[in-house]
Amino acid sequence: MKKICFAILVHNYKEALKDMVDNIRHFCPHSSIVLYNGGDDPELCKGLGLPICPTSKKLVYPTSISTYMSEVMKWLIDSKYEFDYLINLDSDCLFAKQGFEQFVDKEMNNSDYMGVRVRVPTDNWIPYQNFQKEWVLWKSVFKQDELLCCFNVGQIFSKQLVGNIVKISETYQIKQKLLQTRSKGIVEIVYVSLAHKLGARIKPYPIETASSIRFRPHFTADEIKKCLQNNPYEYLFHPVYRDMHNETRTWIRTLI
Repeated sequence: MKKICFAILVHNYKEALKDMVDNIRHFCPHSSIVLYNGGDDPELCKGLGLPICPTSKKLVYPTSISTYMSEVMKWLIDSKYEFDYLINLDSDCLFAKQGFEQFVDKEMNNSDYMGVRVRVPTDNWIPYQNFQKEWVLWKSVFKQDELLCCFNVGQIFSKQLVGNIVKISETYQIKQKLLQTRSKGIVEIVYVSLAHKLGARIKPYPIETASSIRFRPHFTADEIKKCLQNNPYEYLFHPVYRDMHNETRTWIRTLI
């Protein structure tokens, strides 16, 4: 089986982070986890036995938060970290069944990138409207027909693509541009568009798996129970409240 590396951007709620790490270790036992501490507390990610991105620092939405994945990618390539696929997760995700590793292994067999709801952005999508206002910043990087978009959570990159993105990011000063942007949702455009620009083999998640990864509302326990009963292809659920007493989070812990 290919080696999956989950990258998690963390801001706060250490107990919820521990809960998520336990969750991944149970439902994806063959995968590794790396952390980026984007919060105020320098101790937030310590004591979990996991690698922490050495360039971690407090990130502020929406400007510097978009640089997290760029920094993680460069760190993994520079340190020669062993992985086949890099997957981006927010800290309000949880798995509720096993099988995601096998799903990734199968779906990525002939692909370099997979994202939730990959598509060409349209003018009525607010993040694209914001991006267009800053086109002068990005027109040296992209042509209009190279732009794609997706939902940020669950983006999957092959190791080769990660290396290519690191190289092209240095050439086009992507991190510097991300630090200059004020465009909310930029992470849902830039990385998949870089993959497209590089000629990567891109695909969207199958609809039956993407359906459990959404912006809002937060999942309830009853909703996840129904999903598991009716759809064998849903594994990862987003969003789940990062409250340790939340009924959804509490119920999922009973599955471990």
